[in-house]
Parts: sequence; structure tokens; C-alpha cells
Amino acid sequence: MKINRILLFVAALFVLTCPKEVQAQSGTAALDKVVEKFRRSGDLSANFTLTLYNALNEPVDKQTGTIKLAGNKFYWKTPSMTVWYNGQLQWAYVASTQEVNLTEPTADEVASINPYILINTYKQNFTVKALKSKNSQLRVAELTPKKKGTNIERVVITVNASSWTPQSFQLYYSDRTHSTIVLSKYTAGQNFPDATFVFDKKQYPNAEIIDLR
Repeated sequence: MKINRILLFVAALFVLTCPKEVQAQSGTAALDKVVEKFRRSGDLSANFTLTLYNALNEPVDKQTGTIKLAGNKFYWKTPSMTVWYNGQLQWAYVASTQEVNLTEPTADEVASINPYILINTYKQNFTVKALKSKNSQLRVAELTPKKKGTNIERVVITVNASSWTPQSFQLYYSDRTHSTIVLSKYTAGQNFPDATFVFDKKQYPNAEIIDLR
């Protein structure tokens, strides 16, 4: 499972922290309010089920996971991999090999995977529009990259109108594959300690750290 594909789902999740404004308005005016509320919401977390599909629309991988986000720091965990990013260094632990790849992402690499940066640059990178929904309890929004030649063709986000929380996401890629995520829990207003976003060797005594900086 590719790291970027999970993190792009995280980005989609936090772009629409407050989707009610997206229902009421369209375009950047709505997302301006969403971003402002995001900035005031504190640390965020969610549980998810992620399914990857091939170009024939066949499911090829399915995993559950947990995401935590605090400013420009993030953490996510699935049964196969755990990733920590503390704003400078990134640790990616692969459960099957017990290896930890330590990297220091460049500014461009961080911008491509970090949801905090994405939502603060959406005006430069995405066109946003509301889509019609046959279900009155659901609201749907579509984000399309402005830049041609990117891996992502579009992101479709479905929101539960009774609770005003994101319900599901679909990311469509240029290779005709796509991914779907369904949220089981979403919590704002948390306060994670800095250690949440740093690999702790004591918790993984048998792990081999591979320094790729």
C-alpha cells in the first residue's frame, strides 16, 4: 500500500473539516471558511477503512487504520505500516520486515503528502465544485487538480448531512485505478504530545533503522 495514497486521503478528510459551508456555497468562498475552522479545531484524528481498486474496478487491497494530525505533523497506522512525521523527519515502519526507513523529506515532498500544507494551498492546486446527490442526507464535493500531469485526477468527498462529518472519499488516479475510504470515527479538538509523531525505539526493540537521509 502506497504511503502517498493514504496521506492523500488524510488531506481530503481535513480539507472538509466543516462541510456545511460547502453545501451552502460553492468554490473558494466555502473552503475559506472550512480552512479557517480547521485552523481553530485543534488536533484531529480518525479511524478508517481503505480499499484500493485496480483499473478493472476490482478490489486489490483493504486495510483499516488510524490517522492523527497536529499542524504540520502527522501519524498513521495500518496493520502493515506505521508512519511518524514530526515536521522534519519521517519514520516508516514496515511490520513484515521490522525495518524503519528514516528520511528527511524535501519541501516539495512534504507538500505532496502533508494535509496541512495541502489545505493551505488548495486555491493554487485545486478547483472545487459541489455535486448533486440523490440522497438528501448526503452532500458531495469534487476537487480537481489545476495542474495537468499529476497522479490524481479528482477527489470526490461524501458528507453525512445529519452529523456534518465526512463519510467517504474516492480518489481517482491517472492510471485508472482508484481508492475508497470509509470513516468510522472522526474527532477534533484533541491535544497530542509531540512524542506521538516520533518513532520510539523502545516500542520496537527488534526494529532495524535504515537511515536514508
